Amino acid sequence: MATAPQHEPATETEPTEVADESAADATAATGLPAPTALESLINALLEAGPDVAEHVVRAAQELLLAAQAVIDAADRAVSEQQGVRAAENETGGATVHAIDRNE
Repeated sequence: MATAPQHEPATETEPTEVADESAADATAATGLPAPTALESLINALLEAGPDVAEHVVRAAQELLLAAQAVIDAADRAVSEQQGVRAAENETGGATVHAIDRNE
């Protein structure tokens, strides 16, 4: 019975090796360092056109407004709790009682 020839598994390159090679090529070709992630994002937005850039800016504004609403709601909840606790302290609604040792 013949056996199939054994193949060695293909070596996979690490993603960092590929990224390092392309960054090195970009640096060698232009003399400039490779762009950062933010620079790449801005370049992609500029290449996509003004409609896409405007849409992304509006989405970012909506995200900030939503975050502001959550923070404002949390601030109101904390203020309400502080008011309730202050009222309890003023009316003597403390939950800690003195121990009577003469029992």
